[in-house]
Amino acid sequence: MSLRRYLGASWAAVHGPSDPRRLCIWTLERGFRGLLPSPTPRPIDWHALREAAADLPFDLAGTWRFAAPSAGEERPDRGLGSRNQGEFATTRRSLEDALDSALALGLRRFVCEPGAVPLAGERGPVDLADPTLVWTPERLAAQVARRRAGETRALDAACRALYGIGKRFPDVELCLTASRTIDGLGTPSALSLIFEDLPRQRLAYWHEAALCACREERLGEAQGDWLERFGPRLAGLTLGDWSEGRIQQVPGSGLVDHALLASYWSGAGARFPAVLELDPSIPPAEMAGIRSFLEKFGL
Repeated sequence: MSLRRYLGASWAAVHGPSDPRRLCIWTLERGFRGLLPSPTPRPIDWHALREAAADLPFDLAGTWRFAAPSAGEERPDRGLGSRNQGEFATTRRSLEDALDSALALGLRRFVCEPGAVPLAGERGPVDLADPTLVWTPERLAAQVARRRAGETRALDAACRALYGIGKRFPDVELCLTASRTIDGLGTPSALSLIFEDLPRQRLAYWHEAALCACREERLGEAQGDWLERFGPRLAGLTLGDWSEGRIQQVPGSGLVDHALLASYWSGAGARFPAVLELDPSIPPAEMAGIRSFLEKFGL
């Protein structure tokens, strides 16, 4: 089976043409099968794009990403673990509205984080990928301890939310990811508990390569641990690198273990999409080198 490689919508929205058909052709010319929809800096009319591609070998990866790749502590899925009923209900409605939008496009795979732990007192810094924050060992340890203190109740809320969403949208595969924030429930241990608690839900794992490399550097969570634990549930892969404190950088410029990714990719038989997500500041001139680097690993 050939590799199903897609381009992230955030970068494409900034650098690609605004006309829907021209954007489809522009994406195909760069060697990608299509785009993966998500919130973008410049809005994209996804229905118009799908119609414009009716006679082209272009698709939307069957997948909808709930939050923009750049979203940190303002992520719309954070409230899934909230004890505040208003915040929890707002998050649930927002997620269900996005699921309705995804289904209207024929997309039955949905990528999100499983929520965050409400921290007692002043929340403090949480975004592990914010290049303006200084994460000392002491600060990291203190925030991790605060997250652990409230994790059980937040997990209970998140599991109830995911169960309800699964009941309403039984045909959608909910793909959970690692958390970008230190208070997020997207940790190896918390995701394991969610999967264990909801064995009959259509839950899957989506691997964020750059984010997992960030968490390895910040928190010591090995990149391979995510794939070892959740490899059988793997539904998709986001490519990009973690370099000099910045996420979604040029692959090969940072700490992502591409040989490790390639070993899991080949073992999975390329049954899922691989999406290249780049920071919009990366110029189009980098694309040829990026493609060449990834192809060395079969990615």
